[in-house]
Parts: sequence; C-alpha cells; structure tokens
Amino acid sequence: MPHEIALFWLVVAGFLLADNLVFVPAGCELLRFGRRGAFRYDASARLTAARREVVLLNPLNLFDRALITTRCFGDVEPRQWRQGRSLVRSALASLNGLSALGYFYMLITACLAAVSFHLPFTLVLLGFVVVHLLMWTLNTAALVALRHRLGLSGYDTFVLCVEAIFVPAYLMNMGKRAVHKKRIAISALGLGLRTLKRTDDEGERELLAIRLRERLQWLGMTQGHEVDDTCAAAPALSSTQQWISRAEACLTT
Repeated sequence: MPHEIALFWLVVAGFLLADNLVFVPAGCELLRFGRRGAFRYDASARLTAARREVVLLNPLNLFDRALITTRCFGDVEPRQWRQGRSLVRSALASLNGLSALGYFYMLITACLAAVSFHLPFTLVLLGFVVVHLLMWTLNTAALVALRHRLGLSGYDTFVLCVEAIFVPAYLMNMGKRAVHKKRIAISALGLGLRTLKRTDDEGERELLAIRLRERLQWLGMTQGHEVDDTCAAAPALSSTQQWISRAEACLTT
C-alpha cells in the first residue's frame, strides 16, 4: 500500500512538472518574469522535442513565468517594450494573487501527502478531493472576476477552469497558465545584450556573454540568418544579418 500511495503523489507531482514545460514555437523566443514583472532573457542551453525547443520553468516557484516573444533579433524598440510592460503590469497583481492561491493549495497538498502514510488513505483522498473543489471554486471566482485584467476572453477563462477541475497541478499553476497564450514582440537577444551591458560583475558578465554568443549563433543558423566569413564580406546583408554581425562583434570585445 505505501508504494501505491507514493505513486499517487508522484503522479500529482509529475503533472506539475509537465505543466512547467514550455514549448517555444519556431522563429520565436521566450522571456521570463517573476513576482515583480521584470523581463529577463535566459540564454541557457535548451532541450529539444518534436523539433521545438523546450524550457523548464521552476515547478516549485509559482512566480516563475514565461511569455513567448515573436522577435529573436534586433534592438529593443521602445514602443514594443512599453506594450510588453503594459501587458504584464496590468495583469501582474492578478497573476500574483493566483500564484499565492496556488502556493496555499500546494502546501495543503504536501501536508496531506505526508499524513497519507500514517492515516487511512481513503480518508486522506476524500480530504484532498474536498480541498481541490474548494480551491477550484476560489480560483474560478478569481478568474471570472479578474479576466479583463488578465486579458482573457470568456472562452479562454472557461477552458482554464474546466482543465483545472480535472488536474490539481493546473490549479496550482494557474498564475502561470493564465499567460500561456500571450505574445509580445520584444527582441529577446536585444534584451540579453542590454542586460549584459548593465552587468557589473566580471565573472557573471563573461558567462552571460558566452551564453548569448552561443544562442546568437544557434538561432541565426536555425532561422536561416547565419553569417559566415563569405557572407560577412558580401556587400548586401539582410538587416537581421547586419544586426547579428554587430551583436557578435559586441560579444567578442
């Protein structure tokens, strides 16, 4: 029986882990933001599945969120930056509230998992179902009340609520799921270069430069913007290739 109980909670945890996998569409990149809403570009190595890159968000940090950006290259344009920041700023308080509810649910679930090895599992399972329904009711009420601030349509809100009633992990992760379909147009590598210029620590700066250079080369190659020695000497480069050349020069100095 203890093995079956452990398997049950492992399945619950597995759904939470799987829900923190973000598949990045081809030609796009991913920006992360947390409780304060500040965008950051993570240039670390990525996993690849079904010909798409996969990023794993921290499943234990319900404030570790991500937005897909449709721009990989180029400078950070003020207008696009303001639009992206406005989107996050208007929804941030609501997202943080949903994540706080998720933490509360996660804490109760962890306590139930701990006592399930010492109490009759049927009793614990019944308690878990009751808690889940109560938390689902709270989250549903919050989503309906805050959907305009979150920029959710009635259909999107309905889908999120229906999915969450069947999967506890989706309920815990609602502060992330509410922005899954949002898109912004802030240059990911442009933001990375801007962060590099503002980094004072020499070791951290060097590591970030290496990661950005690797990402720049990889994205340039996979998206058909690779700049080799022959291409760099050509009189006519695309605007994207020109930007890549300047960025590589910046990263090697």
